[in-house]
Amino acid sequence: MKLATLPNAVQEAFFQRGWLLLAVLPLTQVGGRALFNGVAGLYAVWGLFSLWSRRARLDRATALWYLILLGVFLLGIPGAIDPTEALKSWAAFFMHSLSLPLMQVALRESPAHPDRLLNAMALFGGINLVAVVLMLPYHGFGWSGQPFDPGSQLREDNLPFLLPFLLGWVWRRNDGRWCHGAMVGIVAVVLGYVALSEGRAALLGLIVGLMVFYWLVLGWRLRWSVLLATLVLGIGVLANTAPFQKSELDPHRPLDAFTSGRTILWRQALQHPPERAWLGVGIGNGFHAREVLSFEMGGDRIQVKHLHNFLMDAWYETGLLGVGVLVLLIGLVFARLGCAWRRLSAEDRQRAGVLLAAALAIITAGLLSFGYTSRYFACYGFACLGGLSYFAMSPAAADKSLDRR
Repeated sequence: MKLATLPNAVQEAFFQRGWLLLAVLPLTQVGGRALFNGVAGLYAVWGLFSLWSRRARLDRATALWYLILLGVFLLGIPGAIDPTEALKSWAAFFMHSLSLPLMQVALRESPAHPDRLLNAMALFGGINLVAVVLMLPYHGFGWSGQPFDPGSQLREDNLPFLLPFLLGWVWRRNDGRWCHGAMVGIVAVVLGYVALSEGRAALLGLIVGLMVFYWLVLGWRLRWSVLLATLVLGIGVLANTAPFQKSELDPHRPLDAFTSGRTILWRQALQHPPERAWLGVGIGNGFHAREVLSFEMGGDRIQVKHLHNFLMDAWYETGLLGVGVLVLLIGLVFARLGCAWRRLSAEDRQRAGVLLAAALAIITAGLLSFGYTSRYFACYGFACLGGLSYFAMSPAAADKSLDRR
């Protein structure tokens, strides 16, 4: 291979196979932060190097709002509490959120790529589920040398958004002899693990993702999907009642106790908003507001690092401009998908339904747990938005983007 053709070969290799590194990322989290950062860094740098040659395939409206979002976050860095920390956080967010434009472009590379994505996510999602379940004895029997602590040792956050991909893979095989039984078994294993982990945010994300999947992918009536979601919630509560009994710790403020103080954090943030209303305290600088992030619960003083709500975190750190553009970007993708839904084929509706279920599972969990700069939201959530914008793009626009190549 000649040296002059090497850049083209690297770019072609990314859009043939490298873009599927995204499917591996949830599994790398089982191996630790360093492994995830290494693979995520490779994906981002390789993808960014390859993106320019396919820039004509970007959806202009989504790409524009994505760039505006990056610009607004960057605009708040000079006046941040710690500009250096803010710049590092912005760079990490940029690296993770590149999954949105990269997913758009990669899916338009070939008509086979949407199915390749769903299959890869299901494959590595299944390996992830098996891995975390097999690690249960290591923690549960004390082989790790530490007492069993489900809240800190179990890794349930990935499961709600991976579940639609697993169920979608089984459903597309459509073998009546084992299809429904396999789906029930997968849901039971995921639900059992999430309940054991005491992750209420993950449980709610799982329920929303499951409800959307059965409604849009399997074609259930909405009322039956809601009934299923209610049943799953009831099973989750019965399987582990301890997290749902926390309201008894403070009968005068049951909601604060039930949410483990999250509602206290939100009230304190609203009572003491950032000095820069439009730009916030700076991306990644929210942890400096120690008084806002400190509260009493059960006689103990608790200090946390963020507001445990991606919208509240975005508002406090990036101001009204930042959270506003973030909501507009998400709303734009969902609105355009809704407008395009009727023209999609039955197969594309099912594919888009899987991605939408995964995206809503992440958004729901993010309202009670991780922030907007987390890998769950910025990387996996933005990848789902990129996939959904692919299905929302009109066929004529898609044909033009291919002709410009």
